[in-house]
Amino acid sequence: MVGSPLIANPGKHDYDMLHMPGYRQAQSAPECIHYALWTTIHYVANEYPDKGVRDRTQPPKLDLISEYIDIGDLGWEDVGQEPLTQLASETGGLKLHLQYRYNGLPQRVDEFASEGLDQLLPTIIWVDQVLLKNNKRGEGPMHAVVVCGVGDEHITIEDPLVEGTTTLEIDSLDDAWDPEFNTAIEPRLRDGLEPTRRDEL
Repeated sequence: MVGSPLIANPGKHDYDMLHMPGYRQAQSAPECIHYALWTTIHYVANEYPDKGVRDRTQPPKLDLISEYIDIGDLGWEDVGQEPLTQLASETGGLKLHLQYRYNGLPQRVDEFASEGLDQLLPTIIWVDQVLLKNNKRGEGPMHAVVVCGVGDEHITIEDPLVEGTTTLEIDSLDDAWDPEFNTAIEPRLRDGLEPTRRDEL
């Protein structure tokens, strides 16, 4: 029997976060999207409260993810929906939707991530890591992180770099959420699988 997919009070804040597996990328490597996808799919395969969903979701190895998501010096190359669809077909229980921040999405990162979190599903976004750390815009590649908890003023991410689970002010993460790149991946359950709602736990 799997326990609760939620952990209470990240950083002593008054909300719950998803119980995400930690898997760290090499500090200098550009493969953060591989690790963010690995973390997300393994969470569903191992922590999601519905056994039918877990049984349908085959957790991938990093080598399999790298077959579909090509990485260059600046991170994910040839960004598009097709490699996500192909990867999702290998994992069974999930669909992976590439989203654009200004294509009808809510403007704030907490509003966008909350829809998935209400179904106990995380969201992958790209952020300016330099801005998060040093409060100034960076010039390097965007960095993929997994949003796993949202409160009224704070938001929690699972960062594949050494930072791991990190709680930030919502405005800080929203400022760092990249406005130009394909900025989010929404994991959703495949047709025929019913999500467990947060308020059902």
